[in-house]
Amino acid sequence: MLLMHLFASIDLTHISLPIAALMAGDPLPQLNKFVQQIETTVRIVGGTVFLIAVAVAGIMRMVAFGNERRVALSNMALTAAVVGLIIMLMATALSQFIGKAF
Repeated sequence: MLLMHLFASIDLTHISLPIAALMAGDPLPQLNKFVQQIETTVRIVGGTVFLIAVAVAGIMRMVAFGNERRVALSNMALTAAVVGLIIMLMATALSQFIGKAF
């Protein structure tokens, strides 16, 4: 429910790709701008999901009360959040590298 509210509150109206602009002249600048807007939106959503996951893992750790199974579960949640962030950062670096190469 919280995620549905979060996704509903994201404003995607700034993302636009006018078809008429693509048909007239060189479509590469408009396409490049569109891809950059999508990439920025994905980074924002990924960062938000990372922060929520770290907060949930922290709350899980706080309410574990020394139960080893719950502590291990919170460790796994935190590890998954960090791995997701690393994957997102590596994808960003790869995207920038490819963008500069071409």
